[in-house]
Amino acid sequence: MIISTTVSEARKRLLGKILEEGKSVPSKYGETLQSKPALIVIRRPEYVEEIDLSCWRICGESYMDRVENLLDVSAEKLRAKPYTRRISIPIWLPKDHLCKTSPAITEVSFLYFNKRINLTAFVRSLDVCNYFTPDCDFLNYLLDEISEKSGLKKGSIAMLVSCPHIYRRDTERIENEVIPSKEIFGVSNEATHLVEDYLSTAWHSALEAVYHGKEKQTEWGEVFEGQQMSKFLPRLFIEVRKPEEYQIHDKAPFTRSYGVEYTHNYVIYAGCIDRPVSESILKKGEVYTYAERARYCEADSTKIDQLYTCMEKLKVEKCRRDCYVGISRPWDLMSDEPPCLRGYQLFCENNKLGGIFYMRSNDIYGAMHANMFAFAMLTAYISELTGFSGYTYYHFANDAHIYGEFLEAVKDILYPETPTFSGHKS
Repeated sequence: MIISTTVSEARKRLLGKILEEGKSVPSKYGETLQSKPALIVIRRPEYVEEIDLSCWRICGESYMDRVENLLDVSAEKLRAKPYTRRISIPIWLPKDHLCKTSPAITEVSFLYFNKRINLTAFVRSLDVCNYFTPDCDFLNYLLDEISEKSGLKKGSIAMLVSCPHIYRRDTERIENEVIPSKEIFGVSNEATHLVEDYLSTAWHSALEAVYHGKEKQTEWGEVFEGQQMSKFLPRLFIEVRKPEEYQIHDKAPFTRSYGVEYTHNYVIYAGCIDRPVSESILKKGEVYTYAERARYCEADSTKIDQLYTCMEKLKVEKCRRDCYVGISRPWDLMSDEPPCLRGYQLFCENNKLGGIFYMRSNDIYGAMHANMFAFAMLTAYISELTGFSGYTYYHFANDAHIYGEFLEAVKDILYPETPTFSGHKS
């Protein structure tokens, strides 16, 4: 991750990352240099240019058209319960798959920590040379609005950028602007970036990081006494180098058979993976599933099988940057149980299929390992069906937490008692 004080510094460091590790990737607008996904944090966001809220046209609308009516209710909920994890606003809608100019910023989440309200956005594609600054100005405006309306002090901005890139034609123009990226790994006060080989070790490292994290109140304490308090970390970003190993930690609270069933039924709807879904797939009693939101949501005005559409796009053009599956919907903001997974993107990374998954909230002990197992398996399936040589996996949680009632169980996993032999007689 890149942590900077100002927008200008963050832009220069992200440009540095692209020049340091970027690979050539073709696009319909010209040859690009593209780096691995990046988490960017700006501690003191400020306006750099004169902001035009009518720009960034998407399907005949602006970004503000998508979010303006949701700002007041978001601020009201934050004012009532600053500790809430439920304030996340979708910009991407399924119908955007039918547009030539789909939104690059797909989701914007707000979280109170460090005694301030902070914004995190998922950005599926970012031309860092030309659009980093106006995107930051737009996000800064949203943060200003929420801060003013909620009465909470303004904090930082973060962007999880799936495909950071520059066009080769711009490389000479930016030569004097670039500075070394100085990426940071591990836990910081603003975000956490972990890199592990396997799903199992990623889960173990996440448990340890969050176990030693901050303490906060939760909304679930109103329903479950043992979940009134939690340990948490904001903006947990994890890279898993070898997700194809499918290793499950021996202390994971789920079995492999459960993981496969959860993947096939709740996340993918695997029985129909090779063709579009054209009817409701919810079972009796289900309000939603990740598969339902990805493939056929009855409440959508325009019904699009997003996952199947992404597969068809990738079969034709492997380097497309618009293969995004939106799970969240605007009405989730009114729900007491909005989806934790907000969306995911499938993209080309060094001839492999990258899968990056954005969660507004993630129960690290009870759910994260199964989530990662399922999301990695989804990426593996799509990789094989679209002709990629393999896949990579990235996991992000805006609020990563362990409920108080599970802290002892987590302690036993992290620090098991070692048997002593002091009483043994020879």
